[in-house]
Amino acid sequence: MSEYNRISKVLTTEEVTTIQTSLTTLKQELDFLQNLTPKERKNLPKINSSNKIFAEDSIHILEGKPKWIPDALTAEEARKDLTLFEQLDPVILELDILLRQLKDTQTIAGSEVYRVALSVYSLADAARKMPMEGAQSAYELLRTRFTQSINATPVEEKEESNTPE
Repeated sequence: MSEYNRISKVLTTEEVTTIQTSLTTLKQELDFLQNLTPKERKNLPKINSSNKIFAEDSIHILEGKPKWIPDALTAEEARKDLTLFEQLDPVILELDILLRQLKDTQTIAGSEVYRVALSVYSLADAARKMPMEGAQSAYELLRTRFTQSINATPVEEKEESNTPE
């Protein structure tokens, strides 16, 4: 494939159905997932490689059941949370890679069709100047759409500005 046609694929109805079914299954298996507000996402204390040992040590202390620890803090629940944290790590990594590939592939496909559109617009402009039949109306239609599109905010910029940190 050339740099102008890196992707030549249309998903079949069966492939789309299989993908959607797989996503539904994944969501069902992960039915315990939670959503955070942007404020929670920012303010919750987070575990990382530098403080994970601290968290593990605190679980070991909880397992000793010192009298000064309230009954509400249990080693069992803390251990479950740590285990889930560790189990989700490779899943998130794989999904991040897959999501990046999906977005990159969509960007390539969109770029390819947009390059075609720009070529057709240029050709219509050249053909109307000759003049060739139908070129003027094609040019006018595309010029109107092109002008509207360059004055609109790109979808990617909108998504990035609405992405919670």
